[in-house]
Amino acid sequence: MLLIPGPVEVPFSVANAGSYVANHRSAEFKQIIMENESMLNKFSGAYKTVMVTGSGTLAVETMVFSLINENDKVLSISYGNFGERLIDSISKKTKNTQFINYEQLKLESLLNEIRNRDYDKLFLVHNETSNGTAIRDLSEIIKIVREKGAKLLIDDVSGFGGYNMDMNGIYAMVTGSQKNIAAIPGIGIIFLSEEAYNDINSLSSGNIPFYLDLKTSLKFLEKNETAYTPSTGAFLSLNLALKLLEKEGFSKRIKRISASSDFIRKSLSDNGIEIFGTKAIYSNTVVCFYNDVPDIIKKLESNGIVISKGMGKISSQTLRLGTMGVINNHYIKKFLDTYFMISGKNIIINEDEIPEATRLPDFIFDDINLA
Repeated sequence: MLLIPGPVEVPFSVANAGSYVANHRSAEFKQIIMENESMLNKFSGAYKTVMVTGSGTLAVETMVFSLINENDKVLSISYGNFGERLIDSISKKTKNTQFINYEQLKLESLLNEIRNRDYDKLFLVHNETSNGTAIRDLSEIIKIVREKGAKLLIDDVSGFGGYNMDMNGIYAMVTGSQKNIAAIPGIGIIFLSEEAYNDINSLSSGNIPFYLDLKTSLKFLEKNETAYTPSTGAFLSLNLALKLLEKEGFSKRIKRISASSDFIRKSLSDNGIEIFGTKAIYSNTVVCFYNDVPDIIKKLESNGIVISKGMGKISSQTLRLGTMGVINNHYIKKFLDTYFMISGKNIIINEDEIPEATRLPDFIFDDINLA
């Protein structure tokens, strides 16, 4: 049972699609690209969505290299390892930057910096995978950025599909196939507003690597193609995963994911286990908690459960649990019962106490591995 913060467990049908090999210039494959973009635009509110073969980091770097021009003043604020990675990518594109690093998200300080700094483009991680925290509500940030006449660009690799938010007020945003969408790894996704789409044609491609150039990708997207040979299986896997998401309902998936993380945190906290962060900044999709049980990851693996250790300065003290994709009441019970057993706590979770909202719809439940 894969409960790391991505890649996540996926339905059998979605996993099996990964073996699909096809002519990527065929009418059949163009149909897959067209359907994928249409569904992603609908779920996100994007004007155009570009899909690239690669990881979420590739999507981030495509956004960074294609949407920063030489005159832009850029601000980026980090509150975890992926925020630091975003800053590192930006620093490779431009030196006209201001960077701020917090060891932990401080909402008021972050808002004050955004209000008081001078910038054209603001880059933020919405959901910080490394420590299970998030800027849960972007509305105030969007308001400030609009008032400044600036543009907001969001790394939402582990957040998209786990929150009630869309592209309204966001210039560009990225995610990955292997998180809340619950497809196999291999597709980086770049959501563009109409403003970003129009701006891309006015930006120079002179110092943008071909693979990261959204201008080139958009030219091919007009033909429902990619600019290079894609992972055809990953594109079909994404297609099937998006259709399952559409059938479940975007808002219902968000509710299931949120209810799952809330219940896990409460169960851990009620039994003396400290959670990283505070309620105001908890992530819907990653639970980060302190642990003092020796060799806990190996012990969980011997019971068929795979989770991740923390990252950065808290890596030796914390564990991270992904509550993404097809997370459900059965996975929740198995993890909590096993963790409490290994921890020496005589606790068994009553499945009837797990919220109804954490249950999968039958058509997905019948398509996953519960072992």
